[in-house]
Amino acid sequence: MPRYVATHSVPFTKEALVKLAKEEAPKFRKADVTWIRTFCDFPSNKHFCEWQAPNKEAIEKIFKDLSIPYDGLHEVKVFNVKKVKFED
Repeated sequence: MPRYVATHSVPFTKEALVKLAKEEAPKFRKADVTWIRTFCDFPSNKHFCEWQAPNKEAIEKIFKDLSIPYDGLHEVKVFNVKKVKFED
């Protein structure tokens, strides 16, 4: 399934991310969407979230439904440095 990275420039707090993960993330499975992880730069209000979904629109719908602003959403390939190859 395709992977995506969403970029957000919003002042998420640690507490807000924990709440989203506990309360909302389980609901994403209905849309066959998985929020994998988020890299957080709290001082700069920059967050980079890795997703797996059948398409970009499925993630965009979640952001719209939850009123989560985002700067961009990019389909990505994962390059495994240790194995020196791209992962599926």
